[in-house]
Amino acid sequence: MTHTALSLRRAWSGLVPPSPEEVVGDLRASFVAPLRTVAPRGLGLIGLPRWYGKRFRRDGASVTGVNLLRSPGHSTGGSTGELVETLPMQVQLGVSLADDLPALVVTYPKESPRPWPWVRDELRVLPDGTILGMTFVDLPGLRRTGGTPFLLTRT
Repeated sequence: MTHTALSLRRAWSGLVPPSPEEVVGDLRASFVAPLRTVAPRGLGLIGLPRWYGKRFRRDGASVTGVNLLRSPGHSTGGSTGELVETLPMQVQLGVSLADDLPALVVTYPKESPRPWPWVRDELRVLPDGTILGMTFVDLPGLRRTGGTPFLLTRT
């Protein structure tokens, strides 16, 4: 099935979150139409140039994560090359800003560079096992404007 941002937003409320343990490992990100070109450029402007995806790991009884960047000069096709860890994340089950239903919520520490303290990624699983992420800006007036979708697949 070919996904679009609109089809993913429509599917969101019918999906369930993964458990924190289900996301442990490296997950490669991708964008859907019409965001394939715009989203990577926008992420580069706010501190995630060459964004590859997310790495989640067990940390005692909880799960934490980091974002992964492709090393400078690495092409976007084929193998992953060297991945660089950046921007730590906190992970917990919570409720979605979109529909008040369960989601795996990824947040960034308050001491993260702006705008990351206000960014919130929510994760649910598509029927094919792909993880659908929705990025929200967690500020009054922006919380309910709809998430920006991205896909995460196990590498």
